[in-house]
Amino acid sequence: MNRRLSAFDLHTHTLHSKDGLNDPKGLFKLMKKKNLRGLALTEHWRASTLKVIEKDDRFILPACEFKTTDYGEVIGLFLSDHIENRTFEEVADDVHAQGGLVVLPHPCDPLRKHTAIRKGLPENLMRKHVDLIEGINSRCIINLFNTWAQKLAKRLEKPVTAGSDGHSFLEVGNARTWLQDISCPEDIYTALKKGRTQITGHCSIFLYHIPTMLWQRLRKIAYE
Repeated sequence: MNRRLSAFDLHTHTLHSKDGLNDPKGLFKLMKKKNLRGLALTEHWRASTLKVIEKDDRFILPACEFKTTDYGEVIGLFLSDHIENRTFEEVADDVHAQGGLVVLPHPCDPLRKHTAIRKGLPENLMRKHVDLIEGINSRCIINLFNTWAQKLAKRLEKPVTAGSDGHSFLEVGNARTWLQDISCPEDIYTALKKGRTQITGHCSIFLYHIPTMLWQRLRKIAYE
């Protein structure tokens, strides 16, 4: 890889998500260990930060993974305010209204209930509302689903991102979005906005998912 490129994991979760195990306090240490320049905290339902957090030339990006009421999940990047969960179009419009970017996560994974392929998200809505398509998601247990996502992005002429969808430290960094000449948050935003991305990654070992599944179940029982 070009030395001018920086690696970002644009789909991660922490304890602020119902099934996340990553401690928010240890994220910069984790990034250093994984040789990542930045993470997008795509918490479920509600963003855990509404501003970019910078430390030691690394970045935590504000984001959220919404489960819309009609067409499944969608990610808002660079959020500056909380968004009420509504329809796909309404959420996308709200993200854009605050200057954020709309990312379609794991769109072609038929094994998840809330993906574009399962919910029948029309391509005309993708063209209109989506800025970037997640071409690699490490929680897709079959890589063919990522291949389909990249073909979808090519067909729609949308740039691609990659994210581990990491719910634990074992997964973070397994998929990376590479951006060039990054020195500040504005550079990150501009590179993504203009679609100047490269992606690499692989599927996480399925056994890594089990602790987060058990954690989600335990938390559900605790709050019942």
